[in-house]
Amino acid sequence: MKKISTIVLVLCLCSHFLYALPPADRKITKGTIFNYNVKEGALAYKVKLTVAAWDEDGDIKLQWQATGAKVMKGVCVQPHNALVYATKMKMQLQNGNENLPEDCSRWFAGYAIYDALYNDESEADVKMDDKAMTLEPNAAIIEKKILYNNAKTAMPFIAGKIGGSNMSIGFIEYAEKVILLENYSNGNVTVTLVSIEDPEAKAVAKQAKTLDDMVKELTQSMAPTKPVPLKKMEAAKFAKVKMDYPALAAIENYDGTNSGKVKKPITETYEYRYGSSSPNPPSLVDCLTADLHLLYGQRNKFGITVDEPVTDKSLPSAAAKKLLGIYLTTDFMDIPGYRPWTHWRFVKSLNETQRNQLAIDLEGYIAKYGFTE
Repeated sequence: MKKISTIVLVLCLCSHFLYALPPADRKITKGTIFNYNVKEGALAYKVKLTVAAWDEDGDIKLQWQATGAKVMKGVCVQPHNALVYATKMKMQLQNGNENLPEDCSRWFAGYAIYDALYNDESEADVKMDDKAMTLEPNAAIIEKKILYNNAKTAMPFIAGKIGGSNMSIGFIEYAEKVILLENYSNGNVTVTLVSIEDPEAKAVAKQAKTLDDMVKELTQSMAPTKPVPLKKMEAAKFAKVKMDYPALAAIENYDGTNSGKVKKPITETYEYRYGSSSPNPPSLVDCLTADLHLLYGQRNKFGITVDEPVTDKSLPSAAAKKLLGIYLTTDFMDIPGYRPWTHWRFVKSLNETQRNQLAIDLEGYIAKYGFTE
């Protein structure tokens, strides 16, 4: 019991740190680095922007350095409130120090622009290098993959296009009210954000990884050292179930490892419960029905709608088919239950006709025997 309590505690802590990572709590801190690729005609160079100072009540200070076909460096200072209200942007870099006015930003975009394009799907008026333009929203693009601390991370994304020309601008929502320039193109100049390095998020991720390792060690220590005997249905009842519901009865003797040819990648809940002398469903058929009942309770998480009523003794075949579909579209690591990997393998091994019959069998079995957990 003490081991289980420890695991629960560690899991809770691990979950806390994992969910403290982007995108929920992503924020800019000193030392954050943004890397851009820039092309000006035939010239290609890289720009690294480093956050030297970040004051939400004052100024933002960025140090930038260009390498490649252009070698330049400078410092850019702009007021924090420009990140919310700015409708003027500067693209051309210049050597030395630069203080931008309140309504102007470089590399960041005013949230008001993003809000109009992304949330309101309306046009946004903006000045780019003192040239007035109207951005037309492209609401079809809703996320962008960015290399974040060397891992691909999806971020909310919106693009605006200048009507009647080949100019386009893309923005990424990095944190609340902080919008980054993701790309810019006017036909001759293109700027693209390629990666972000966040030192604070790295530290949190490292701590989360340490906790994850602890959880793995604890769960491995609880895993049974010998094969777990599977609780089979009483022979007389199984003979009747096999006659009435043959597609469903097949799970009772299904071997997901194919006689050891396929390595089982996880220790399933069924095995952990056996090792801790916790009760499991009375048969492997009931294990499957119990897992489907659990999936029904979490159906919103998997994006499915079940209109048919599901009760303790009712599982309409249409509902069963939708629940079985979760095994076809979801990785087994993301599926809860007593035997998620085995049921994932079992359902995926069936063709559509067999799955339809399994759904029909499930309806009949539940109507007669109900869910047993």
